[in-house]
Amino acid sequence: MIQFFVVGGLIFWLGRWSNDQSSGYINSQEEMRPATRQLAVKGAEIAIFGIAFLVLMNIMEINVASLAVLGGAVGVGLGFGLQKIAANFISGVILLLEGQATVGDYVELDNGEAGTIVKTTARAMFLETYDGKWIVVPNEDFITTRVINYSDQGSSNRYEAPFSVSYDTDINLVPDIVEAAVATHPGVLSDPFPPDCELRALGDSGVEFAVEFWVNGIDDGKNKFTSDVLFLIWNALKDNGIEIPYPQRVVHLKGSGDTPVTS
Repeated sequence: MIQFFVVGGLIFWLGRWSNDQSSGYINSQEEMRPATRQLAVKGAEIAIFGIAFLVLMNIMEINVASLAVLGGAVGVGLGFGLQKIAANFISGVILLLEGQATVGDYVELDNGEAGTIVKTTARAMFLETYDGKWIVVPNEDFITTRVINYSDQGSSNRYEAPFSVSYDTDINLVPDIVEAAVATHPGVLSDPFPPDCELRALGDSGVEFAVEFWVNGIDDGKNKFTSDVLFLIWNALKDNGIEIPYPQRVVHLKGSGDTPVTS
């Protein structure tokens, strides 16, 4: 027993060292996709410790074939109790192979919770919200439920900022003014589309517009794209003498000659 633990400890220490070296090398390959790197790291880890186990059995002169019968019996017993763990493990492999979600992606779950994937394991993925909370999500949920992947790794996302102007405004001038102002924001992209200002409705108190714009990243946390764009719109409209309206109502008072009162 002493010999077994000494030899086993040495072999698995060497296995851990080899695994760290291989993980560092694989993660340094920037040309590989993140999902491919994670899959390669997991595969190397399984291979290294599998070989270490076989070497240990050979050194201790233990017949691996004799363990197969015992392992099969134990496997049948554990199989019923570990179905979920097995499902999560297989789901994790599928996610890595298909690259549906990986570390750095910003995802929204079917229940409305959202966060950035900061860690993946054989059993689950760990999401970090902008509130600093960590959400542990079983890998199976990414396969069997609806998950929105905003892919916060350089991919672009579209947002819109609504606003309105007074009915006294020449609305034909508004799109060019707003689009030019929004385009000055350093985070707003011209590709796939530049800022686009659209007339949305003739509202009760003013003419309603919205400007659509594309950015890299998520409009949350450290990014305040919509807030910045609204500041740009406010300043551009003010510089051009265009009024942003506020709600107004016309009230007729009976017995006062039906003189309307505006409030």
